[in-house]
Amino acid sequence: MPTKSRRKTEKTEQPQPVTALRNMGPRCAGWLAQIGIATAEDLRRVGAATAYRELVRQGIVRPHRMLLYALGGAVLDVDCLKLSRFQKRELEAEAEL
Repeated sequence: MPTKSRRKTEKTEQPQPVTALRNMGPRCAGWLAQIGIATAEDLRRVGAATAYRELVRQGIVRPHRMLLYALGGAVLDVDCLKLSRFQKRELEAEAEL
């Protein structure tokens, strides 16, 4: 009796939306979408400081360190209120603040 061939179903991982990241809500996702960042991977690839600089440069947001910290925390998977002083200073230096 022939055996039935089972097709292996490969799981295609769907890209995670930005809102799947810590600190990122719908408002931040909307801002990021305006600069071409739609997924968590997009933000990780671009980086928090670069995304922040572009949001400010295009006039989408006004300069605000808490947004920079939220983006940095999202990339690092850390609550933005729990970033160390060192991590904050690194983000600020990268963002050229």
